[in-house]
Amino acid sequence: MDEDWGTEPRIEAGTVRLREVLTPRKTTMAYVHDFGDDWVHRLILMSIRQGDPGIGYPCYIPGEGNAPPEDCGGIPGLYEKLDIAADPRHPEHTEICEWLDDYDPNVIDEAHAKISLARIAKRRNAAKPRTKKQAT
Repeated sequence: MDEDWGTEPRIEAGTVRLREVLTPRKTTMAYVHDFGDDWVHRLILMSIRQGDPGIGYPCYIPGEGNAPPEDCGGIPGLYEKLDIAADPRHPEHTEICEWLDDYDPNVIDEAHAKISLARIAKRRNAAKPRTKKQAT
């Protein structure tokens, strides 16, 4: 990023591994998902443990609550839209319900998350044999 606005330098997420950012000396970081809607996540490294050799990483860990729809206006916009959708007398009710489509804040699309992470793990794990062959 060109501007850091007096904060720690910003790093493009696609160019760095988490282990390069979160270390035993730096265990907290902010991750901004969408600068327009300003979804800021605080990540805290609590422990590091050896992975299970029988599991491909990254892998799905059950969560709570659905991710917000894209371009919903951040936290205030999401709650405003959910309130409007819950009020059939609101003048924008029909429009917002159509915009939200079948969005449910309590339902996680686990299958999609599992498949997406499995694809990443497959690509990541496929590189391991090539790396080992090059090292010998």
